[in-house]
Amino acid sequence: MELMPADKEIIHRLLLFALGEGLYGAQVSYIREIVQDQVKIPLPGAPDFIPGIIHIREEVVKVIDIRKIIPLAKEGLKKKIIVFVPENQSATRFGMLVDDVYGIMEVPDSVVNLLDRSDTKIQNNFMLGFLKCSLDTFLHQNGRQYAAGNDDLVWIDFEDLIRTITDDGQSDTITFRLTALFNPEYLLSDEYRKNAKK
Repeated sequence: MELMPADKEIIHRLLLFALGEGLYGAQVSYIREIVQDQVKIPLPGAPDFIPGIIHIREEVVKVIDIRKIIPLAKEGLKKKIIVFVPENQSATRFGMLVDDVYGIMEVPDSVVNLLDRSDTKIQNNFMLGFLKCSLDTFLHQNGRQYAAGNDDLVWIDFEDLIRTITDDGQSDTITFRLTALFNPEYLLSDEYRKNAKK
């Protein structure tokens, strides 16, 4: 949900998290809670990127591990699971494994470089936009205020990401789209070209 302060500027509430070498943000309206990584129960017949399920207050949550789809830098020590808000009461619950979660930053619309979502080429990588911030300043202040700086933050379209990962019909494009988002340098590598030909 977006906030509207007295000066009328739109404020985006983004949950900041790390995955691989990147810093990312997602609108909190798509996130139900954050839990510590835990032992997962294997799910027979599930794709490799779903290593298993966990139980949260008697609810079953399928865990998605992006590293099972694309190569990323070394895993962080503080692994967390971001649990998504389900589409409805009967929908399957999903959570995504990330390296760390830093909290909610209230980002002014004026500092966000939003992408033109009407361009079909841009929609391939789940990116809504990007901005510069200071993660260190944000972590050492009280509150959720935006902290200006030189850290690159990518704003992810979590709704599109969740829908695509959970849609069997999108399996042919998911690897490319996730690689374009989380590890774009890999798209230019010889290893990616070899794997793409398989």
